[in-house]
Amino acid sequence: MSKGIAVIALGLALISSSCSPRKRAPAPSPTAGNLTVYCAESVSMVVTKLAGQFMLLYNKAHIKVVPVPTRVAMEKLFNGETTLGVASLPFDKDEVAAMKKYKIRVDSLRVALDGVVVIVNAKNPISKLTTAQLRNIFAGKFNSWHQLERNFYGKIIPALESPNSGTLEFFKNRVLGNQNFGEAYPCTTMASVYSFVAQNENSIGLVSTDWFANGKDSLSAGVVPPKDIQIAEVDSNNIRYIDPNTFGSFYYPYQAHIGRHYYPLTRPIYFMTRDFNLGLGAGFLSYVASVPGQQTIVNNGLVPATMPIRYVQLNDQPL
Repeated sequence: MSKGIAVIALGLALISSSCSPRKRAPAPSPTAGNLTVYCAESVSMVVTKLAGQFMLLYNKAHIKVVPVPTRVAMEKLFNGETTLGVASLPFDKDEVAAMKKYKIRVDSLRVALDGVVVIVNAKNPISKLTTAQLRNIFAGKFNSWHQLERNFYGKIIPALESPNSGTLEFFKNRVLGNQNFGEAYPCTTMASVYSFVAQNENSIGLVSTDWFANGKDSLSAGVVPPKDIQIAEVDSNNIRYIDPNTFGSFYYPYQAHIGRHYYPLTRPIYFMTRDFNLGLGAGFLSYVASVPGQQTIVNNGLVPATMPIRYVQLNDQPL
C-alpha cells in the first residue's frame, strides 16, 4: 500500500509541476527596463544628457543612446529594433507610404528647434555669408576664399558627413535645391566634421547647435574650436521658412533667432515612438517634453518646443 501511495504521489507532483504557470514577462513600465535609443548624431549629446538625468531619477531604467544618421534611426524604428528614435527630419513621402502599406504605427513629437550652424576655422576672417553664397560654395561653384573675402586666400574645402545625414539632407533641400553637393572632404560623422574644420584653415562645415555648443570638449588640447558665422536668406523662393521681415538680414544661430525663425537654417527635432504600451520609451519621451527635460534642451543651445519660452536680450543684435 505504501509503495502504491508513493508512486501516485510522485505522479501528482510531476503533473503539478508540468502545469504550473510560467513566469510572465514584466508589465511595461515607464520608469524601468532597458531601452536603446537610436538618435541622430546631431543631437546625440543632449539626448545622452537627458537619458543620464532620467536614469538618476529612476534607477531601474537603463537607456543607451546610439548616435546614427537620421535615416538609420528611422530604419531601426520601422524594423522594430527600438520603440524610440530621434530624428532631425520629418518622415518623407516614401516613409509615410511604407508605414501605411505595412500598417506600421509611429507617432512623432517635435521636442526642439535646432539650427544648422555653418562653421569655419578660427583663422578665417569671414563673418557673413548669404544662402546664395553657401549654395555656390557647397555646389562647388566657388572654390577660393578670395572670391568671398579679399584678405583671405586658399582653396575652399567643404567637409561633409555621411549621405544618410539628416543635416546634409536638410541643407540640400533648403539651400542647394536641385543642385548637388560638389567636391568635398568626406567625414563619416558630425564629430569628424567639427574636428576637421577646427584643424584646417581653409575648411567649412555644417554642424548642429548641440555640437557647436559642446563640441569643443571633443577636441585635443590646444586645438582652437571653429567659429560660427552669420547667415542671411536672399532667395525669395525660401521666404516661407523665415520671418519675412528678416529677409536679407544676417543672423547668428542664437536661440532667440532660431526660435523666432530669424535664422535661415532652422529645423525641428523629433522624438518618434512605437511605444503605445506606456513602456520605458513613453516614460523617457514624457520626461523630455517636461519642464526639466526642456530646460536641458535650453542649456545645450537648442530651443524648447513643448513649453512656452521668453526671450531676453543679452547682446546688441535685435531679437
